[in-house]
Amino acid sequence: MRIYICADIEGVAGVVDIDQLQPSGSGHDEARRLMTGEVLAAIEGARAAGAGEIVVADSHGNGRNLLISDFPDAVELVQGWPRPLVMMQGIEQGRFDGMLFIGHHAGAGSSDGVLAHTMSGRLIADVTVNGESWSETDLNAAIAAHFGVPVLLATGDNAYTGHVQRILPGAATVTTKAAFGASSARSLTPAAGRAKIRAAAEEAVRALPSAEVSALSQAPLEVELTLKRRQAAELLAYLPIVERVAAHTVRFRAGDVLQLNAMLYFVAAYDPKGALF
Repeated sequence: MRIYICADIEGVAGVVDIDQLQPSGSGHDEARRLMTGEVLAAIEGARAAGAGEIVVADSHGNGRNLLISDFPDAVELVQGWPRPLVMMQGIEQGRFDGMLFIGHHAGAGSSDGVLAHTMSGRLIADVTVNGESWSETDLNAAIAAHFGVPVLLATGDNAYTGHVQRILPGAATVTTKAAFGASSARSLTPAAGRAKIRAAAEEAVRALPSAEVSALSQAPLEVELTLKRRQAAELLAYLPIVERVAAHTVRFRAGDVLQLNAMLYFVAAYDPKGALF
């Protein structure tokens, strides 16, 4: 079996504050270790269930959070930015049997998730697709479905796992913490979180023969994007494929989820002044 893992950090047990998310923050080194521990626990569970090749996408921040020297030789990591499939880079390279979301978070439309956002907490207030507010997991599960890969497991806070249970009813979940607010939670200890993730990953991979691919990738996709800055909506509306429908909101149509993913990443990441090459 070939398993793909998309790893993020905001849903990891013990991670609650923005100071833990970026290399400049005093809590980032510890958060990297916590993130690495949960991904390794998922790998251990998947391998115990018979997984062979495992590819992990480091999909948070600078894409270089996971401590690669701690990983077993049979695992490969996707690191760094930019990359065409963004958080899901590598899933297109060969047929994967299933995938896991480890350490993920609720979307920008969530009212109670810890560190909740979609693609960019600085720029994007909400993303709706065919009338439904989408999180990064909606988007990335749809990309998995585009390549025929079912989601087996998702881990994060209770706002996140509740959302996953609604959109991906066949996927197992592990709740690592209960949200009190945007940057506070009652969290499992790292050891307890890892134990739950390892057990859930093993069970989910063993149940793979009954897993189903989600229907989230169905096109066409009518997208409304609400920006935190009014001028961002104004400038995006200069693009011929974009219509401005409110002061902070634009609308466009994506032919498939890969086009949507590329557009959202462009909005979140395009910064010619900061480009080095």
